[in-house]
Order: sequence, then C-alpha cells, then structure tokens
Amino acid sequence: MKWWEKPVRMMRLDYGPDLQRMRDCDLDQLARSKKEEWHINCEWVIGTPGVAPGLGHQTTFNTPLFSKYPALGNWDLIRSYLPYARKYGIHVLAYLNLHWYAYDFGEEKASWQQRIEDGRTRGEIAPLYGSGTTFCVNTPWKEWAYDLIREAMKTGIEGVFLDGPGLFPGCCYCDACKEKFRERTGHALPSFEDWADELWKEFIFFREDSMADFLQGAQEAMHEINPEGVIFLNAGSWHGGGWRVARNMEKVGAYQNFNGAESFFHPGPSAQFPIPWTITAKHLMAGGKPASHHTLGPWHYIPLPEIEERLSIAQTVANGANPWFAVFDYALDHSREEAIRPVKELNSFLEKNEEYYTSTESAAKVAVLYSTQSSVFYLSREEGIYTVGGSGEEQNLVADIRKAHIATMKKRKQLCDEMQNRDFWGACYLLTRGHIPYDVILDNQLTDQALARYKVLVLPNSACLTDKQVLAIKRFVSRGGGLVADFETGRYDATGRLRADHPMANLFGISIVEGAMEPVPFEEYVKVKAQHEVTKSFGNQQLLARPLYCLKVQPQAGNEKDAEKASLATPLVFMNSTGSFYSVLKGESPYPAIIVREYGEGRVVYFPHLLSDMYTRYKIQEHEKLYINSILWAYKDMQPIEVIGPPTVELEVRKQVYPDKGGERFLVHLINNTGDMQRPISELVPIKEVKIYLRGFRPEKIYSLSSGKSIQFDRIEGCNEDGVVYSVTASKLNIYEVIVVEVFP
Repeated sequence: MKWWEKPVRMMRLDYGPDLQRMRDCDLDQLARSKKEEWHINCEWVIGTPGVAPGLGHQTTFNTPLFSKYPALGNWDLIRSYLPYARKYGIHVLAYLNLHWYAYDFGEEKASWQQRIEDGRTRGEIAPLYGSGTTFCVNTPWKEWAYDLIREAMKTGIEGVFLDGPGLFPGCCYCDACKEKFRERTGHALPSFEDWADELWKEFIFFREDSMADFLQGAQEAMHEINPEGVIFLNAGSWHGGGWRVARNMEKVGAYQNFNGAESFFHPGPSAQFPIPWTITAKHLMAGGKPASHHTLGPWHYIPLPEIEERLSIAQTVANGANPWFAVFDYALDHSREEAIRPVKELNSFLEKNEEYYTSTESAAKVAVLYSTQSSVFYLSREEGIYTVGGSGEEQNLVADIRKAHIATMKKRKQLCDEMQNRDFWGACYLLTRGHIPYDVILDNQLTDQALARYKVLVLPNSACLTDKQVLAIKRFVSRGGGLVADFETGRYDATGRLRADHPMANLFGISIVEGAMEPVPFEEYVKVKAQHEVTKSFGNQQLLARPLYCLKVQPQAGNEKDAEKASLATPLVFMNSTGSFYSVLKGESPYPAIIVREYGEGRVVYFPHLLSDMYTRYKIQEHEKLYINSILWAYKDMQPIEVIGPPTVELEVRKQVYPDKGGERFLVHLINNTGDMQRPISELVPIKEVKIYLRGFRPEKIYSLSSGKSIQFDRIEGCNEDGVVYSVTASKLNIYEVIVVEVFP
C-alpha cells in the first residue's frame, strides 16, 4: 500500500505575502513541531505564492526557467526545508498557484489569457481576487505549467497540489480554444450559456475535456521526474452551478491521486446545516480515490470556532476521507492555541488509532445519487415553475407585488441549479437526521454491479439520465431494491433533452405529467388521504405544507382500498390552490402528492414534488417524518446497525474485512451535532447516552476507541436466531466517538 493510500493528515502552513519569515525559523524545530504537535504526516510547502497578489509565475525554489519570489533572494525555501521534513517522516507536496497572475505578466503573455466572447480578457472584466488575470489550458501556457511542475519535482518533493487552473465563467474564447473547438466539431464557438443552442452543450464537454486533458499532461510531466509522484487539485465541488468552472470530478479523477476540495463552508447560503464536511467527504469518496478536503473557512486569518473545527475533522474521517488543515501564520500569531488545540488533539487520536482508519469501506446500504449530468444539463421545460406567485412576504398588505415570470434561459438555469443543490443537500441531511447511513454515488455508478450492494437508491431530482442508467435502476428495483425519487427524475436524457415518453413512468406508477403547479411560498397544502407506512406519523385528513415545486401527475390505476397490500397507493393528495394568503381551503385536487407501489420484488416511493428542497428551505418536521418513513418503507428490513438518540447525533458505519481471520470489524462513528441552532457552531450539548442495536450478526467484542474500554452488549429476549438483536449502550457522547464491533467466528 502506497503512503497516500493510507490515512493522511495533511497541513498547509502559509506565510502569506511574507514568505521570507520562514528564513528566520529554526527549520528543524518547525518540522519537529508539525510532527509532534500537529501530528501530521503530509504537508504542502509553498512552491509559488498563493496569497501574494498574482505571483503564480514566481517560485520559492531556485530554477533557471522561472522568476524567483524577490523577498527570498537566493534562499531556496523547498530545498532548505525538505531534509527536516523527511527527518520527521513528513511527506512533502508543493503548492502551485496555477490560476492567479499579475497584470504585467499577463500582458507579457497576452495570447495565454482567458477571454470572454467579445475578446476582452477575464482579468479585465472580472479581476481575480480584485487584481489579476488568468490563463487558458489550451494555450502554450499549458507547456509553461508542465515545466513548472517538472522543476518543482526536481527539488525532491513527492508531489504537487494544483490551486487551479479552471475555465472561468464566460470563458474561454481565446484563439487557441476557437481553433481547437473548430477542429473538434467543425463549428465556431457558440455564445456562452446559450441553452437554446445544441452546440452550447458541445462547448460544455469541450471545456470539461480541456481540463481533463490538462491534468493528464500535468500528471505525465510529474511522472517524468518521479513515477511515484502524487498530484491533485481542488475539483470536488458538488454545488449546483459548479459546471461553470469546468471541473468534472469524474473526468479529472482519472489523473489525480486524491479527489480534493476546498470546503469554504461558513455562515452563509451554503452553510444551513451542520454537516457540510460529511456531504463533501461522501461526494469525494464517490470518485473511488482517496479523498482530502479543506476544513478552513473564508476568513483565512481567523480560525473556526474550536467546536466547529472538531466537527469538521470528525465528519471528514468518519466518512473515510482525509482532513486537510490550512492555517495562515498571522492566525497563529494572534490566536495560536485556539487554532491548534482541536487539530492537535484529533490528529493525535487519528495517529494513535491509524489502523482503524486504514482500508475501511462504507457499510451503508442506502445510496444517494449526485447526478453530475443533471447538475450540468437540467433545465426544466415546465413553464409553471418559472412563475412565482402568492404573497410569501408581507411586503404589501393591499396588493401582491411578488408575482414574476422568469423569462431568460440563463435565469431559468440558475433557478434549476439552485433547486438541484437544495434537493440533494436536503436529502442528505434528512438521512443523517434519520440515523440512516448512506453513500453518495455518481452517474457512472448506476450499474447492476455497483447498485447490488445497496438496499435503497435515492434520486434527488435526477432529471438527466441515459437509457442505460434507467434500465439499471429498473432492474435494481425489480430484483428487490427500494427506490425513492422525486419531481422530474428521468424525464430528460443525459444532456437535458426532454423525452417524448417518460421512461420511468411505469416504475413510478404514473400515466401522464400534466404540468407544474405555480410555486407559492406559503398557504398551499397537502392532505393525508389514506393510511400507509409512509404516513403512519400522521392522522387522517391532516394537512401538511405543500412543497414549493410540484408536478401535476395522473397515477396509474391501482387498488387504493387496501393500502398495505396495494400494488399502487396514493396516501397523500394535493389540495386545490388557495391562490392567496389567509384564504379558505378549496378542497382536494385530483393530483397525488405521493405514489407508493411495489415493482417486481422491490418498492418505490415517488414524490411528484421537491420535498427535500422544501425541507432545506423551511425545516418542517412533518416533511422530515414523511421522508424518513419513505426511506424505511422502501428499505423493507430493519437496519443492521440502528441508533436510538437525538436526530442531531450523526451515525456513520464503516467496516474492515479480515479474510485471513474470516471475520470483519464494524466501526460505528457517532458525531454529536447537538449545539448552536446556527453556524458557526461554538457551543455543544453532550448526549448522556446513545443506544445501539445490532442485527444479523453476533459480536465477539465491543469497545470504545477513545477509551479502549470494553462495552457490555446484551441479547434482546424474544428474538430468534435469524433475527437476533443485540443492544449496546454508549455512555456520554461529547463530540466524537467510535464504537468498535468485532465480528470473528
């Protein structure tokens, strides 16, 4: 096993624009402190400045091919520090800034710059970080970058982290891109984000492939110097609209050792829930490579609150990924202990217990699809979702002034990107609150072999699917799998073309889609029409808030009298639209708000609306219960490892297999997210105890990883051998605990 395939505790210490400060350090002491105080085994050193404005063309190491960072003079930062890092067993990578260049250097290399459609440079119309320009991967800059990588590797480092490049929004229309695209397609470049032009989709692929081609060449350049060299870049974003920077993780993943991401999660629109590091880690791990992601917020000189830093690391490692911690020197000057303490303690714990984080695999039986195809190409053809009505806000007590129609394709695409993001995020968070371990999977994993390991597949508005993927999903359900899907899943092909016939209509139990309901933020309802396992938390005739985005669908004929045994049931129905705030109810609509059915040996729950998007917005408890009930009904069986505790306790289960011993070890990760009702999280409430139930296997030994103490487990009376259940009680949960369950014959 290569070093980077084992657990990696990664650090970046940056001196900002004052790299010369490092010359005054005792380098032996610096390296020793990183090993003994921070407990890292891998670090970046600065190869080209990242914080100093636009100095990506200057190096911190001596090379005849590139300009040197002036403040360092003849002093070689990397070669001076490297022997000390090696002395303490620290693997060293170089940070290379490949996207931020000063204007004067950009003018020297004018033909390399990224350009928008009218010919102006990206740096001219949207300066990077307020000052600077950027270059295109299809220009001769690419060979310049490869030379930089080769020269960096000649210092003796073990690899590089590439900060950039990216093809920025609106780009690129440089001469090299024009020529290369014409050679590829026979056509001129289309207008940017012209969704009415099919050639625009080819431009999307062209941009993604250009990035992948660049990284392939970068990897080859590195391997010329060190065949065992490591390379990765921050390309693991799962946010809607990520297509704008052309970093498709499925494509670039083939040419990097880590799937990496900068998780700039802090208070703001993308920080609504306390599990951003969990979702990021799961998404990165879906790429089939070791994963590493950033646990720093956007205020570089201010560390995260101690509690939040601990949670960020715990969520990362509980999902099989590696923490990547960055700290800027001035942050240490001002608040050293606050920045160090959580990293020091958790890294020490991870180092001490490294064997429990080595060669683990997820034991989750639920898969949530992050559809890159849908993220890139989904643009709903339902006109109804683009009209926003209802008062929503008491802006005007006389007349409603919110009514609006989204006319432009660009704005429509932005809305769809936001819908995709919220629906995926909401599905993940709902599963976490339901104590249901899950994996994130990607489009290329919609195969018979990949799906066979799961009991339930969740498709959060996975609108754009290939025919092959649709067939794999149908086979999965037919063979006994559970499916939970929503809204426009499957209505479009992989590049967003609306299909004449819905290929998943029979699977979902629908006969026709009649259109969309007008999105109204408030005063619209769903009613419980019949009892079913998915509605067991609610009484007959109970009203629930209607999700914002809904489809009018007609169900296939089915027996609704006996909902427990029916092949198709519609226990929830949309109410007719009230049309205004403080309005009387207007009775039931003819449209179901949920369809549950059996299909072959499996079960299907279809929501003709964006329930998890609605949960992301408003956190309504009834929606949470409905969603979790649906997952558990589709699951059929009881989960093999179940946790009883507050929904703020996160459960992640990984396992290690020991073929030589004929057994396996389950690692039950418990993360306590019980604290502040907003981020950043600075206060946390300990949980007195957490009850764990184990089904389907007999444990030989159970113990706490943090204390090493054995934990008593009891067989629950009344269970037969086939359904034997063992009960485990984990004592006080502060932030993070791992319960080790050894199952050896």
